[in-house]
Amino acid sequence: MPPTWGVAVVGHHPSGHAHNMGTLTDTARFRADDPDTLVTASLACPLCLRSESVELRAAFDDGYDPSVECSCPRCEVRWRLYLEPQQALRFALMDR
Repeated sequence: MPPTWGVAVVGHHPSGHAHNMGTLTDTARFRADDPDTLVTASLACPLCLRSESVELRAAFDDGYDPSVECSCPRCEVRWRLYLEPQQALRFALMDR
């Protein structure tokens, strides 16, 4: 029998669905001079890796750090990507 001290299962959901997860956060991984296809790929869903159905909403005036709020209707997961100023400009100029 494994030890029970120091181990706590909090919020365990046996179904394992993505909507049971909290909001994910990450930093964007694209350069300001990358082509649109690479920028779009960097915004893909972290679970299914699809980018064509991801819904994006720029949050550039929500405080100090520009970000993009993303959601994947297929996986029912939401995440926020924080951007550097050059990435925010690149995202704003992107043809979506």
